[in-house]
Amino acid sequence: MVDPPPNPTQVRLTSPRSARAQKTLAAVAAVALLVGGAITVARSDTWWEGALWLAVFLLVILIVVSIGASAGEDARATAALRATAVPARAEVVGAEYIDDEDPAYLLTLWITPPGGTGFRVRHRCDNLTCVTAAQQPDAVLDVLVDPEVRTWAVVH
Repeated sequence: MVDPPPNPTQVRLTSPRSARAQKTLAAVAAVALLVGGAITVARSDTWWEGALWLAVFLLVILIVVSIGASAGEDARATAALRATAVPARAEVVGAEYIDDEDPAYLLTLWITPPGGTGFRVRHRCDNLTCVTAAQQPDAVLDVLVDPEVRTWAVVH
């Protein structure tokens, strides 16, 4: 019996330089939040007001730190994909408008790697390249794909 192919996995292309910038911004924001939180808690009139502000600042710090951490993970995944991937074309076989504020689309793509079996994926995007492709008939996007493990990324 042959194992079924793994589900396709999308990678968000992130350069090491971009990841470094995101990590730096996250660190600066976390330090600013710590300083601002300490000053706010110190100036609170009641203990519960100080505890509430402390909880809010800690939650925001956790969010900022997770953004910085995910940038590093995206950069590592991008490097791994670029090492094994081949360029391919993805046909846009469906597009659904999903956002009222920004022109974002949920694209259904058919990726056919060179010499491999094609597979269907979904890609949510508000990048101008994808928005334009969603609005044109028979549109095609450039992708990187590792046909072995079915990891892919749209190249914007």
